[in-house]
Amino acid sequence: MHRILLTGCGSPASQNVLASLRAADEHSHIAGVDLNIYHLEWGDLDAAYEAPPSDSEDYLPFLRAVIEREEIEFVHGQPDWEVATLSAHRHELGAATFLPSHAAILRCQDKAVCARVWHDAGLRGDAPQLVAPGDDLDAVAEGLGLPFWIRATQGAGARGSCKVDEPRQGETWLDYWGLRDTGWEFMAQEYLPGREFAFQSLWRDGDLVTSAVRERLEFVFPQHAPSGTTSSSVVARSVREPEVNQIATESIRAVDERAHGIYCVDLKCDADEVPRPTEINAGRFFTTSLFFTRLGCNMPLYYVKMGLGEPVGDLPPYDAVPADRYWIRHIDCGCVLRAEGHWRAIPLEEIRSARRVLAASAHFARDPDAYAQTTAE
Repeated sequence: MHRILLTGCGSPASQNVLASLRAADEHSHIAGVDLNIYHLEWGDLDAAYEAPPSDSEDYLPFLRAVIEREEIEFVHGQPDWEVATLSAHRHELGAATFLPSHAAILRCQDKAVCARVWHDAGLRGDAPQLVAPGDDLDAVAEGLGLPFWIRATQGAGARGSCKVDEPRQGETWLDYWGLRDTGWEFMAQEYLPGREFAFQSLWRDGDLVTSAVRERLEFVFPQHAPSGTTSSSVVARSVREPEVNQIATESIRAVDERAHGIYCVDLKCDADEVPRPTEINAGRFFTTSLFFTRLGCNMPLYYVKMGLGEPVGDLPPYDAVPADRYWIRHIDCGCVLRAEGHWRAIPLEEIRSARRVLAASAHFARDPDAYAQTTAE
């Protein structure tokens, strides 16, 4: 039996990891810690602890006390700040982790750094441009064209992102965040209008162990975000896209030649339908890791086993799940897994076709000569 600690356990991403671990045949003792005591009511935990902030001086002693009390063997954190803290103190925890190098984690948590690396590697044609409140964006528009994309260089959930259709709009957007005194840094990039993919993978000492890809089709409350995207999907579809696999793999190796642990790459297609990397989550899973678990690829379980030195068997490096499976979810709606075409709703076109047939039948019933003429033709 594994004894696991999940930090930042109150987040949806952590709940997906927890549900994946509970889906395993073997039972694990799982403890969770989180800042928010209410959020610790979610999920099937064996023990739960309200935590101090991860950037406080109390956090590491707190973690070590929980690890000792619960006899924890393995620790996993989901939010970026938890990953960064665990990484910095990985040798002081008293339990195993399976993280990328600390330098790789810090590199991946800075989207501008990654974007420069990818530009230099030929994976993106646009060099990122740092922008700030008060900047004149006319020159940016000249270089990138219109529209272009502005986003914060750190953070999740499409933080601070905005499609800029004209320079004044972008300048106002930056001024707004400056007035809020967030301290965020921003960058401008080429706007990518095409399909959006998410490549989730596990690595060991520079070698890819397994991976799978989904395409995001709809987003959680897009109407609440000026950019129209929140990066968290309501509807996602599993896909097998060799070009996405290749570019995602090259994107990971460009930022870490000896990739180790979890690497999740977001990609969006440009106007020519070429996938371009937009960011990497290193050391943590995408929000909906349970999707692939339900399709037979339990990456959170494999990850724990790898971290504890246990075998995971022969796993396919790419396309570890079948294509054309849909993960449909929303707040207070639960999660549903469906295969392509296996919808319970009668398609609208079928209803329209049926109505046309009924209308034709009624017409011919009223005019038998018209029916005879149609059949003769």
